[in-house]
Amino acid sequence: MSRNKQQGSLYIVIIFVLVVMGFLATTLSQISWSNSDSHAKDVVGTQAAFLAHSGNEWALEQIYGITSTNPVSTQCAAINGANVSTFDTTVNCQGVQVSCESRGGQLADGTQMYVVSSTAICGTGINQMQRNQEVWIRE
Repeated sequence: MSRNKQQGSLYIVIIFVLVVMGFLATTLSQISWSNSDSHAKDVVGTQAAFLAHSGNEWALEQIYGITSTNPVSTQCAAINGANVSTFDTTVNCQGVQVSCESRGGQLADGTQMYVVSSTAICGTGINQMQRNQEVWIRE
């Protein structure tokens, strides 16, 4: 083959390599961003879960604490709808919403079942996560 006939094939190979490398760089960039976004959501979600758990612990202390002398039904009504914002967090979190309500009717021994539920919302924008936790208690 003569050299003139092969001269354009080098340009085709260079363009092909540049396109493939550009596609590869774009894909790796998207994977890196996705991993970073996933990690941020994991951190915020874990913080919200721990905060919801802390809300339940706070409610149980209010209901069954050492200074609590009222029956569970009275304490449950007192904390229902409470917004607990005394927890320090490293992530931007709203206060914990705590609710307490009777559920399930009375048991055979005449005691009532209650559900304490805590909801925590942490983060902002697309990284906002909400976690709920419930604790069943009885009178």
